[in-house]
Amino acid sequence: MSNTLTESTTDNFQQSKNIKHEIIIGYGQTLTLSDVKLLAQHSVSVKLNPNSYVKMNKSYNYLKMCVDHHMPIYGVNTNFGDQVGFLDANVKNTDQAPSYESISYRQENLIRSMACSAGNIVSPDIIRVTMMLRAHCLSQGYSGVNPESIEAILAFLNAGIIPIVRQYGSIGASGDLIPLSSIAACIIGEDVDVLYRGETMKAPAAMKLAGLKKLQPKLRDGLAMINGTSFMTSTASLAVYNLKRLYTQMLSAIAMSLESMLVISSAYHPLVHQLKNQSGEKIVNQFLITFWEGSQLLSDLEELRNENIKADASKSIKPVQDYYSVRSVAQGFGPFHENLEQAIVWIENEMNSVNDNPIIDAENEEIHHGANFMGYYITDSCDILKMNISQASTWLHALLANMVHPRKNQNLPANIVENPGINNGFRSLQLLSAALAVQNRKLAQSHQAYTLPTEGDNQDVNSLGTHAAQDLQEAVANLERLTGILFLASAQALEFRGIEKACTKSQAIVKTLRQYSPRLLNCRPMSDELIQVTALLRDELI
Repeated sequence: MSNTLTESTTDNFQQSKNIKHEIIIGYGQTLTLSDVKLLAQHSVSVKLNPNSYVKMNKSYNYLKMCVDHHMPIYGVNTNFGDQVGFLDANVKNTDQAPSYESISYRQENLIRSMACSAGNIVSPDIIRVTMMLRAHCLSQGYSGVNPESIEAILAFLNAGIIPIVRQYGSIGASGDLIPLSSIAACIIGEDVDVLYRGETMKAPAAMKLAGLKKLQPKLRDGLAMINGTSFMTSTASLAVYNLKRLYTQMLSAIAMSLESMLVISSAYHPLVHQLKNQSGEKIVNQFLITFWEGSQLLSDLEELRNENIKADASKSIKPVQDYYSVRSVAQGFGPFHENLEQAIVWIENEMNSVNDNPIIDAENEEIHHGANFMGYYITDSCDILKMNISQASTWLHALLANMVHPRKNQNLPANIVENPGINNGFRSLQLLSAALAVQNRKLAQSHQAYTLPTEGDNQDVNSLGTHAAQDLQEAVANLERLTGILFLASAQALEFRGIEKACTKSQAIVKTLRQYSPRLLNCRPMSDELIQVTALLRDELI
């Protein structure tokens, strides 16, 4: 592509903005979690805003001028990281022109040496989003890259060539060096694996089939392609998108379980939560009140008081106060709501950031050696949400335990099943819930507490943002399974209470569930049904 904008190029750009399933990146564009999910779920094209070329060319030309004048610039005519003190031989020899061949060779060597990821292969949707985010970062015009490098990334992405990247390698300092190098190595034509047309093959073979040429890195193109937070941000953004959807579904499952437990509505009176003075708590409480509209199963506190006074001492009757897990959902999940909203802000900010080093400010003719590649905003987002998910997982397990056990289930049959003497019902699913909750507790550990100095102590502090994001991804998947189990248990409990007495929303959810999972009358394997229920959640049919 020419670096000079033409009228036809601008016209094509204006038309492309109106095409569905097309994402525009670059200078002046703002990406959201919805864009990330769109790219992950669909075969969409990613295009560069042509206005980006002015900024990119100005940045690249200013960097080149500095190199021509023998200015030492990190990662261009110096070595990398702890070895920044090793200068290109031509820097000090002002009588000799800079060796651009030496600079390019150093960039290629950096990518080659860092392409050493290990472990399980990362999901293709994360890699595709990573490529989009890296191109978006570099095309802001502050990285001094040759526009051809962004075009090469987008050519790979739009051709459907997916680099094979493995799970481990990044510690979140200098960004995601190793995972991003595993992508960059494909683009410069190294003999590494990619996924293309449903087959695993070497990158040069895929490029030949797709009609693409390998990129020849110039100036700092190699460093720029790998020196940022795009991989951890991709992983976190997809996890948080799913969590945002799942959060409302989880609250719906909780609301159904409370309804089936004949929850005392007084605990959710608006005044109670106004007095607490926490915004997230008030939002969660209002969600529950709205969900329960039309229900005939909620318990009235005054009626319970009268019944308790009149009841025979030998008669089992619902007490005037519920267990913590039943009466304090708004207080418990309010912080989760607020932390999720903050995490979305932080992650979307990171998606649209210039997370590179150095920063090339061509407008003011300055080059700043900084640390925007640090992933602490991603780490904080993920660590906090993993903690909330752990708490929520324990809570969902507690609600299920209440519903299963006769001592706590307000006269539901044991195991929420007919003939509990011979049928195990939801008792086994409570065991599964415990296993999922325990795993999410383990995943809740703060990754920042495990920072490990490396690389000659140059990277003496690091974010471990990629580790945190990968654990968040697993925790969200487990919470989704727990939510599906609670939906199934609540549906059966409400049927025992009389589904016609349930609120309108509960009735609608039970009707949908029963199309995929019949009422549990006798013991049967449930694994396939749980997969179907989680698919319903992902498709937002519940």
